[in-house]
Amino acid sequence: MISFFSSCVNDDSFLPEENTGNVISSTALVTVLNNFDSVANFPTENEQCFRFVYPIILGYNTDSTIRVESYDGLVDVISSQGANFNVTGLEFPINIIFKNTDVTISIINEIALLNVLSECEFDTIRDDFDQFFDGCFTFDYPVTLFDNAGEETEITTDDAFQTFYQEQGIAYQPSFKFPLSVLVSPNFESTEIETYFGFYRLIESCESRCPNLSFSFELTDQFNLGYQFTADFPDIEVVGTYDWFVDGQFIESDGPNNQGDNLLMRDFGSSGTYEVCIKAETPNCPEGIEFCTQIDVAEVCPELFFDFEQEQGTLAYTFTSSFSGIEELSYQWYIDDQLIEEDGGANGDNILSSNLSPGVREVCIRTETPSCPNGAEYCKEITVEPICPNLFFTLEQEGNTTSYNFTAEFGNIDTITYQWEIDGDVIEQDGGQSGDNIFFFQFDPGSYEICIRTTTDTCPDGTEFCEQLVIE
Repeated sequence: MISFFSSCVNDDSFLPEENTGNVISSTALVTVLNNFDSVANFPTENEQCFRFVYPIILGYNTDSTIRVESYDGLVDVISSQGANFNVTGLEFPINIIFKNTDVTISIINEIALLNVLSECEFDTIRDDFDQFFDGCFTFDYPVTLFDNAGEETEITTDDAFQTFYQEQGIAYQPSFKFPLSVLVSPNFESTEIETYFGFYRLIESCESRCPNLSFSFELTDQFNLGYQFTADFPDIEVVGTYDWFVDGQFIESDGPNNQGDNLLMRDFGSSGTYEVCIKAETPNCPEGIEFCTQIDVAEVCPELFFDFEQEQGTLAYTFTSSFSGIEELSYQWYIDDQLIEEDGGANGDNILSSNLSPGVREVCIRTETPSCPNGAEYCKEITVEPICPNLFFTLEQEGNTTSYNFTAEFGNIDTITYQWEIDGDVIEQDGGQSGDNIFFFQFDPGSYEICIRTTTDTCPDGTEFCEQLVIE
């Protein structure tokens, strides 16, 4: 419900009552109403960044006022505005409630309402002015602006305006004395603006002259932080040429006029947040337009893994790595912290074959990538048991003499060299392809320990087989 403090005399004006002076001109309010009306259909009140606590008193450019009793009434006010009849201010203080809260906040002045714009991430008058001034439009001098103290300043040149603008500081919102004359591209014909409502119509015109740029992106190489950006906007053929930027740095020109592929392939050197933009200028949009997206490039370490098997009866091990993204990733095999070989990627077989010596061995795969600068590894501790031959021999006495023949008999005897020992003294080397595996010895009376002993690659600490012999 809305209540007018004046009587309607025609379709787009009101006959105001005597102004009481309580309504304050507010660029912030005009910005709020413009943002509330920024989509084709009004969002519901709960979808807006905040809601007013009604009633509120609004003022028009005709010095008439209106009492708004509800959100529906506010929608009617916004929808009924026109060039000759539009909202320019309100009566402070007002109360608001931010979305998803039930806390009432008092807004006592223009500065407080500007803070609400910041909280809601609404573009301010200054944001839009900075984007399109000296591109879509410029001043038709002389013009008059109010400074931070509310004093009028007449400006006659671009240089004078830039000096004035910088002196006001970055928090300054352009405060025009209306009517304001501007020159609008592309022909830069002089146009007169009566209110901030008219200023926003100018901004809408500027925005509609420029193409709506956009692009999509996808992660293509998680380990090298590779992304593909694809430009995909309706006017891409009309635009013809556009440029890619990353963090403000020009990367390349693209588009049909450059025989481009409308793709940007980018490997980021490290994780972090990057801003990727496309920018374009057209004859109808000489000030240029851009579309930007922030990309959060996350640190991602691969989950490495391998398994192994041992060849039966040997110390030969085969290690086979298997993990997500293995085709894209290079890595290294280590045994007991010693680099053995490089593997992985398109040319890797992801297999390591190695003969391990007995003992406790640590086998690892390790990698370091742009997405994982501190590296990743996967290790397994393997207890390698020695594999020793089962030595054995027989003995045979020659008649009633003290002479004996000893015959070695055990598996793989043709591949194993060993030695015959009597009481720890090496008597003879035997075994292998050149050995006869027979040992003859004539003893004196006494007690003896006869052994065969060997060491092999699979049995580095050695093994033995012994018999006690007593000679009478």
